Amino acid sequence: MELAQQMGARLVGLHVLPPTDVPHIFRAGDVASELVLLGRRLVADAKKSAQIFRDEAKEGQIERIWLEASGDVAEEICRRARYADLVIMGQYEAQTPIERHPLPLANSVVHKCGRPVLVVPAGQASLKFGNVVLAWDGSREAVRAVHDALPLLLRSGSVQILRIARSTAPEERTDTEDLASHLAKHGVHVETNVLEKSAAEHALLRDQIDQGKYDLVVMGAYSHPPWFEFVFGGATASILSSSAMPVLVSH
Repeated sequence: MELAQQMGARLVGLHVLPPTDVPHIFRAGDVASELVLLGRRLVADAKKSAQIFRDEAKEGQIERIWLEASGDVAEEICRRARYADLVIMGQYEAQTPIERHPLPLANSVVHKCGRPVLVVPAGQASLKFGNVVLAWDGSREAVRAVHDALPLLLRSGSVQILRIARSTAPEERTDTEDLASHLAKHGVHVETNVLEKSAAEHALLRDQIDQGKYDLVVMGAYSHPPWFEFVFGGATASILSSSAMPVLVSH
């Protein structure tokens, strides 16, 4: 709500009513009654979400729309995201049952929706972008994330480029300087910081971000397939699940 006011944007709230899917822990004889209870709980959640949105919207003078849908939650969010500039999601929002959807919902949406996704930790008091860090490796995903984030970067006080470098070759440093120059032409004030790439890239990046006390992290998402990161680990899943600050990601 606060961000929509700052940007003069239209805010669209969306609640997706998922299928009544009972986990395998119930005995066959209990499934029917559990389906009824689950269905009632899901409907109550939908009503509560709509009421929260209406109550919050009263405080802000912005254009707002409330939408409801039913079906696979990630698929419905991605379908509505086709007509949005930015998708905002909570860090630990999940789709049940966990056996079929082991990762937080944002991971699926980031990979499928084709739009930038701002993942916000629970308890985040407000969205301020005074000190922003760009996790830069020159990949297609990183390029897209930086340009998707431009409207927010222009509202920031300071932007730092955090480059995970394969080497200290001059062309790599030139790449960072070119990015800084490009952003400067848009009116973004940029600083740079270069790190050497290691085998534990995602751990190195996460530690550096945590130490920097930033207000926003901007990074490309899933240069590896999601299943690869789920099995072997990777920067996207690691940072989305552990970051104490909002993360804007693009795939």
